Amino acid sequence: MVRKISAFMLAAIFCLTLTPKAPAQNTTHHVIFVVTSSDQNDWNTAMVLANHFLDGIQPDAATVEVLAYGGGIGIMAKTAPTGPQLAELQKRGVHFVACENAMRAHHILSSDLLSGVTTVPSGIVELVRKQEAGYAYVKVGE
Repeated sequence: MVRKISAFMLAAIFCLTLTPKAPAQNTTHHVIFVVTSSDQNDWNTAMVLANHFLDGIQPDAATVEVLAYGGGIGIMAKTAPTGPQLAELQKRGVHFVACENAMRAHHILSSDLLSGVTTVPSGIVELVRKQEAGYAYVKVGE
């Protein structure tokens, strides 16, 4: 009888060690989505991915940035078809950042940007700094 109880206890302990642990509570995740493509399908993908990430990461907190440089700079312009999606994601706390180098190259002024978009001197420097700070990097498009 003692052997049966011991075997049962060992089996129970073994099962408990195989049970996945619950994710840590009060975790804050950091992610940067980078858009460098002028393809509007990629712009839409960036918006969808950011939204899915926020939905999926709950109840954990998240710091999310969408960075545009190169041909992707158009996603931040007032004329971009993704403007309404951008505004909705801003309400959810997503930060949108435009590269000033790309803005100059594409003749986009700060006044041409959607409301709430901030700028950085160099998109690639912003990306490197975010990665050094522990942000996950998601490249959207080509």
